[in-house]
Amino acid sequence: MKEALRLISIWIIVLPLLAGFINYKGLNKDSRWIFLLVIAASVPQLLTFTIDEHTALLNVSYNVYTVVEIAVFYFLFNRKFSSKESRGTLYVSVAVYFLITLYFFIRKGLAAEFLNTLVCVNNCIYMLWILLLLKEQYQVKETFIVKSNPFMWYLLGILIYAPCSVIAFALYHYMREEESSIMANLWVIQSICNILLYILFTIGLFIPKQKAAF
Repeated sequence: MKEALRLISIWIIVLPLLAGFINYKGLNKDSRWIFLLVIAASVPQLLTFTIDEHTALLNVSYNVYTVVEIAVFYFLFNRKFSSKESRGTLYVSVAVYFLITLYFFIRKGLAAEFLNTLVCVNNCIYMLWILLLLKEQYQVKETFIVKSNPFMWYLLGILIYAPCSVIAFALYHYMREEESSIMANLWVIQSICNILLYILFTIGLFIPKQKAAF
């Protein structure tokens, strides 16, 4: 079961890739950012299938992707905030993240190991951005978080994936060493969340005639 979900979790990336290519002309700006992210994610995802152990190449691919991911999500969320307080929090969090990333890259490098702590930082920041956005949208009469807006599907995917990833990657090295049923279940949950993330990305990318803005 665990191995089957792991394989599905790896190859699920093919779905949003196909959706993006098929519907490319119909994608709005948000969807093109997500499609770019999916293309970037496909490199470490598919390398995981071909390389069973963490090599320098696999470490570099994941560590670089971690930074690419937050950059794409920054551009995705940046235009969604309307209040100065939310925008200020966004900019401060990015500045702090830059310093944290610089520290990790100088101290540990890109190839020596997979920087799981940096992945946890990423997902904590995503949860902060989502909470700020939901708070803003709760206070407006007309929200852009609707089924016809691809962004809603991307937001839902990140909302499901981020909290699970913080737990899973915080225990990453321990989970790789231990073979207990509890640790195995955490890997299963992480795989399921990863599958749901890319399924929701696929739905958003497949929406036809997407509006430029909501």
